[in-house]
Amino acid sequence: MTEQERSAASLNAGLNASGAAAALGGPEAARDRMAELEARLDRLEKSPGLRERGRGLMARVIPDEATHHFRNAGREQLLGVRAIVDFWIDRIDDAEGRSGGRRRESIEID
Repeated sequence: MTEQERSAASLNAGLNASGAAAALGGPEAARDRMAELEARLDRLEKSPGLRERGRGLMARVIPDEATHHFRNAGREQLLGVRAIVDFWIDRIDDAEGRSGGRRRESIEID
């Protein structure tokens, strides 16, 4: 069960208890319970999410230099895919040129 699922289950249990408290304790008990639930929701919204906690963990485990290298490696992989796509676009253009089709203009995108 994820943290969000646990929080939702806890909130649902609290809402059920709030309804019972309101029925048993009257409007003041319901207001107190609602204030408690709003405070809990505020704490949950302010707590760091899974992505932020994961980034914090990775920052403690992996040095900045390694992160930089991995980012560059990912960029190089994308540039490799771009080269493959450009190659096949050129082949298609050449085939169209031989068959009398229109030529396409290539536009450099960096």
